[in-house]
Amino acid sequence: MKIFGTGDFVHLKSFSAYGFKSFADRIELDFGSGITAIVGPNGSGKSNISDAVRWVLGEQSAKYLRGSKMEDVIFSGSSKRRALGVAEVTLNFDNSDHRLGLDFDEVSVTRRVFRDGDSEYAINKKNCRLKDIVDLFADTGLGKGSLSIIGQNKIDEILNSRPEDRRTLFEEAAGIVKYRLRKKDAARRLDDTAANLTRINDIKCEVESQLEPLKEAAAKTEQYNVLAGELRTCRLTQFVRKIDVLTAAREQQAEKDAALERDVAQNAAEVGKQQALCVQLQQEADALSESYNKLQDDIKARETALEKVRGQSAVLEERILQSQKAGQRLTVQNEKLEQQVDGLEKQLAALTDEYDVLEQKQTAAQLLVNKLTDAQQEKEALMQQAQQQAEGLKDAAFDTMRKMVDLRNKIRTLEQEQEQRMRRRDALKKNIEETENELARHEAEYRRLQGAQTDLENNVELTQRSSAELTQKITAESTALSGVRQKYNDCQRRITALESRLNVLNNMQKAYEGFGYGVKTVIRTQEAWSGRMLGVAAELISVGAQYVTAIETALGAAAQNIVMQDAEAAKAAINYLKQQKAGRATFLPLDTIKTYPRKAEDEQLKKLPGILGFADELVSCRPEVERVFKFLLGRVLIAENMDAALAAARKSGFRLRAVTLQGDVVNAGGSLTGGSRQQKETGFLSRTKEIEALAEQERALHKELLGYQEQAESAEEVLKGYTQKENALKAELQKYAVRRAEITSAVSRAEAEKQRLGQHLEVLLDDRSAIGQEYMAARENLQALRPQLAEIEKQDTESKSHLDALQKKMQAGSSELDSIRRRLQDARVESEATTVKTTMMAERMHQLDGEMERLQREVLANEHEQQNLENAIAESTAKKAELAQRTETLMGELAAISGGREEFTAQRIAIASRQEAAALALASAQKALEDAEKKRNQAALESVKQNAEYEHVLDQLQNDYGLTLEEAHAENLLEASDNALRRQELSLQRKIDELGPVNAAAIEQYAAVKDRFEFLQKQYDDLAEAKNNLESVISEINSGMSKRFKEAFAKINIYFSECYVKLFGGGTAYLKLTDPADVLNSGIDIEVQPPGKKLQSLFLLSGGERALTVIALLFALLSYSPAPFCILDEIDAALDEANVDRFAKFLSAYAENTQFIVITHRKGTMEAAHVLHGVTMEESGVSKLLSVKLTEKE
Repeated sequence: MKIFGTGDFVHLKSFSAYGFKSFADRIELDFGSGITAIVGPNGSGKSNISDAVRWVLGEQSAKYLRGSKMEDVIFSGSSKRRALGVAEVTLNFDNSDHRLGLDFDEVSVTRRVFRDGDSEYAINKKNCRLKDIVDLFADTGLGKGSLSIIGQNKIDEILNSRPEDRRTLFEEAAGIVKYRLRKKDAARRLDDTAANLTRINDIKCEVESQLEPLKEAAAKTEQYNVLAGELRTCRLTQFVRKIDVLTAAREQQAEKDAALERDVAQNAAEVGKQQALCVQLQQEADALSESYNKLQDDIKARETALEKVRGQSAVLEERILQSQKAGQRLTVQNEKLEQQVDGLEKQLAALTDEYDVLEQKQTAAQLLVNKLTDAQQEKEALMQQAQQQAEGLKDAAFDTMRKMVDLRNKIRTLEQEQEQRMRRRDALKKNIEETENELARHEAEYRRLQGAQTDLENNVELTQRSSAELTQKITAESTALSGVRQKYNDCQRRITALESRLNVLNNMQKAYEGFGYGVKTVIRTQEAWSGRMLGVAAELISVGAQYVTAIETALGAAAQNIVMQDAEAAKAAINYLKQQKAGRATFLPLDTIKTYPRKAEDEQLKKLPGILGFADELVSCRPEVERVFKFLLGRVLIAENMDAALAAARKSGFRLRAVTLQGDVVNAGGSLTGGSRQQKETGFLSRTKEIEALAEQERALHKELLGYQEQAESAEEVLKGYTQKENALKAELQKYAVRRAEITSAVSRAEAEKQRLGQHLEVLLDDRSAIGQEYMAARENLQALRPQLAEIEKQDTESKSHLDALQKKMQAGSSELDSIRRRLQDARVESEATTVKTTMMAERMHQLDGEMERLQREVLANEHEQQNLENAIAESTAKKAELAQRTETLMGELAAISGGREEFTAQRIAIASRQEAAALALASAQKALEDAEKKRNQAALESVKQNAEYEHVLDQLQNDYGLTLEEAHAENLLEASDNALRRQELSLQRKIDELGPVNAAAIEQYAAVKDRFEFLQKQYDDLAEAKNNLESVISEINSGMSKRFKEAFAKINIYFSECYVKLFGGGTAYLKLTDPADVLNSGIDIEVQPPGKKLQSLFLLSGGERALTVIALLFALLSYSPAPFCILDEIDAALDEANVDRFAKFLSAYAENTQFIVITHRKGTMEAAHVLHGVTMEESGVSKLLSVKLTEKE
């Protein structure tokens, strides 16, 4: 279909379909501007064209396409054709003014559906979505709900639809559909934004509640960092001074080591001299052995050469034998090859004779092909002449058919109108009876409603009192619930603080915080010997809470000692530390640790007042490590206080160490150690006990939290019950309010309905009289048309007889032509076959020539190989004689060499005697060297101890402070005395203890939470701004839509009144909004009064009046917003001749701006068309097209 653009509107250019309903073959329709009429008999498939256009424009309802499911639009087959698997329709539009919003002068839209249910959409042959097609045609006059396609049932649908559904037509014409779609999308985004805003606000409030506690913790951490820095400087100064003392001691030991090293060097020189003499004698013995070995190698070489000569002789003899056998084999092979050559020569002669016969057959076949080709061309020319005659008869038959269809349509229309009049008369009779009965029902209903209104008022009063009581209960329960929630939150905060402290302590335990670098390195290693490591001493014992301080003091640095299963594992660990340069550690191997029983007098000390017992008895551990702790703690008494400790120490003669529960110490020998303690976190055992205490507190708090949670849930359940009851009462009150409004409205409606029924009864009586008159006039018209139809049907029968005779003649000619074509095909096959055979035979002859040539080459090659074999036999015989002479020569040389072995034996005995004397002198020198080295090693051992202690303090410096000695000296060290430094250290430690637990990560956590809060605040502000913008956009869209709809509705109302008066020749008609206050959602009512009649309902209009009303509405909409094209499917069927003429004039007037495609049977409509397309069904179930341009005929 071709539609050319006129003015500023997009027009349909072409229509093509394949497999859509009855269009089994691909069809194409081209339309010009103006009016195009599509005609044809009933059931020929005319309406399938309008269905196809509706389908491409996005129709999703199979009901509107006259089917039950979407697969029904695919050609389902006929008696002669199988069903197709796909339906496809394409519309091409002229978009030269780019109104469709695409940068193309021509736009094609395609839709396909497959039998398996899959669908495809395409714009300009590129796949797209259905939404893209809907958006493309929005507000162009072709969108959903427009009057661009009015089908056979559209008239009743428009008039019978609800006022709210009818407004879609007007929105499409007013051009606000795209704004409504934008509003819907904006509303969806507004809902999403509101939900996101709520979510962000919840998160922001939660994060904000964490800010203040973290801010306080961060300030505390900063204060701790300052004090810890000062304490580090104080301790570092003391540590550096200790290293300087060790450095001076190491320098003195180095001088002593140098003197002992010189003694060792002198003795080593003497040992080297004797060792050189021994080496010289050994070299002489080795040279003698080498000469003897060379003699033995000469003898072995000659024996090997003799064996090689004998092997070569045997090989030559075998080669001569094999060459003789090969010569005999080649002689036999040449005889066979000559026989094969003779056979091939005979085959070649036979093939040459057969090739000459085939060439003769090929020539004869080609002559027959030429003759039959001429006969085929002559027959095809005759068939073409007959086809032209048949086309002429078909044109004449089409004219006759068109006249016959017009008469049939007129008769059918009159008959349908008669049937409609009879039905309307029966309906009017029934309506009169129903109106009277309905009036009586309304009077009874009015009385019933008054009684219901009184009962309703009583129920409302009772419900309001119950609602007030529930509101008081809800307020009291809400107050109680708030108090429980406050307690729950307080408990939750305490649990969070405990968990934070537990995490810090657990991490310190896992990291062995406070242990030396060497200890940490050993504990973390994965070496093979690590499986024999039991752990550090501090983690292998369990201590009661009251003894923790005392046991930690008693262990001291031994708490970091590593317990090993055996000494070998300890040695491997020490070597590992040296290799890794990872510092030092003390190891306690179970197989070397020795313990001794305490004396009886020592055991008596446990009974002294204030003495709690020996330290090893106050701890628990696994049985296999008990002796380790007897070794470490077996000579340490635990006392309640310093007085008890001093008394026990004096009793023991200050041989034992006594430690108080506060950590004060009476050392063996009588010295005392005491004062304030460092914070508990510094000890491994202290941290273990604190972890246990905190875990117990956490369990208690969780139990308390669970109690609050149960109280809150119970209160929430009660509150939920009250709220549900309150909501139920509110809903009941709402229902009562609705019911009250319904009853009041029903009373008003009952009174109005009585008046309406009276008026309606008068209208029904007038309509019954008018129907009788119309029935008699139509009956006379039918009696005049039927004889004319019989005459035209007779002419159509005669025309079909002539056409059938011509078609039979064409069928006979077609059979003859088929026979000629078959004979021609057979002749061509014969010609091709002989050609192929000739080619194959020539190739075979060529192959035989090649085979004979190959066999002759093989004979010559065999003769040449025989000559080579004879030469090889002669050569091998000569070499065999040479090898015999070589054998005799080697036997003589071997006998001469074997006589010199005895002389070498005498020389070896003399050298062995000199070596024995040199060995005795070397042993004496080595004894002197060993004594000197022992002295040097003793000095070196002392030096190693000093160096080990020096390295240990350096490692401790590196582990504890992360500094080398040079970097430590470069630090800003203090100048105070040692006593002043110790006092300053104690003061700083006390201040740190007063701070209490410190969250080391508080500063980073506060910064992170603060950044997150600021980010969430920015997100919240952005979302709030976006929400305000969306609300403004929706408000602007509503305002614009209201303005445009009001303007469009007012103009369309004027156009509708004018078109109605022109089409009916009088009367009145107008449109009105059901709810003028709500322009965007109000329904639209149609009020009409045909000329000479009273204002009446749309349901009471006749078929012709209903059709003219819809046509008037169509032209009113086109007057306001001309559509690109409009398809009208037999909407003029119910019109009489006079109204058809009016309808045709309207079409012609509006065709300047709108292209009309009219499916019709009416002559007046056809006469107004510029192009006429006929749809026929020559083959059952398959539609075909015939097109005529009427302007050209004229």
